Amino acid sequence: MDLLQNIRSHRARQRRKTPHIRGVFDAVCGIVKEYGLGEDFLNLLNKTEDPRSRQEMDFTQVKAKKLMEFPPFSLVSEEEFRLAMTIVGKLDNPYLQFAHSPEEILLSGPLYEANPLLTSEDLLRHEFETLLLCQLAQKELADLERGLDTVIKTGRRGEEMEESGGERSHPSSPRERIKQLQTFIANVENTGL
Repeated sequence: MDLLQNIRSHRARQRRKTPHIRGVFDAVCGIVKEYGLGEDFLNLLNKTEDPRSRQEMDFTQVKAKKLMEFPPFSLVSEEEFRLAMTIVGKLDNPYLQFAHSPEEILLSGPLYEANPLLTSEDLLRHEFETLLLCQLAQKELADLERGLDTVIKTGRRGEEMEESGGERSHPSSPRERIKQLQTFIANVENTGL
């Protein structure tokens, strides 16, 4: 290949159109504008609510992601720009660009801490709340199975029955919980495939 052909092929490659990829800032600006977020939203960012503190988490419903049409470019006011920059600065994580609602912005940090290896397909298919509940369900399931194995190995089950007069207060509660968690995790993993 001579120099002239090399230059022509290089210029032809430069002229090819590349798709515009929506970045974190564009996603956050779209949500700020769509939902009319204000400075009070920043107060929610400062609150650190541990999702594990909920007494009964709902491991029954798998929520599909609500689609949101983002504009190709962010045209926002100065206040919205400052708010978006503050949000991006505080929640610097890779899951933030897949958020489609204010709730998902808030859950992006805890979800990233729970599992930093989720794929973009998972993040686009499910609500962040569902993905976070799935991560918590997997952890609880592992703890329950480990505890059940310990009970079976040590033979404490028979001792508990003798102490309670031969009756168990919750005969299959851990097993039912394990089954519920396994069903929820399977539903999340199988949705959309």
